[in-house]
Amino acid sequence: MVGILGDIRFRVSENRVLTFQGLKQEISADWNTMDRIGQKPLVEYGGAQLQKVSLEIVLDASLGAKPKTLLKRLERMAESAEAYDLVIGKKVMGSGRWTITKCTQAYDIILRGGEIYKATVSLSLQEYV
Repeated sequence: MVGILGDIRFRVSENRVLTFQGLKQEISADWNTMDRIGQKPLVEYGGAQLQKVSLEIVLDASLGAKPKTLLKRLERMAESAEAYDLVIGKKVMGSGRWTITKCTQAYDIILRGGEIYKATVSLSLQEYV
């Protein structure tokens, strides 16, 4: 198993390849400044920001994935008010669960009759606290 997002399992097997690429994690903090007359501004730590993750998933029917089914599932996940576990390998990402803040779907190959053969999904996730 490569990882898990909610009930979607990323894995490589004889029958199916469902993986992701371009995983990026953003960790940041706020720093506030206060102006002072005749001096440089005073800097103080404002606190940690919510972590963000982005990744791209290729859904390819030739690799055993079911693009139409997975696109629908990701659409439901993005529009729901739920947070999901994100596990990469055996490592839990962040300190809790994640919400899908953006799901961009690109239909790369569409067959006659409108059947989606290959699609690329870009996901943006945000830490849920």
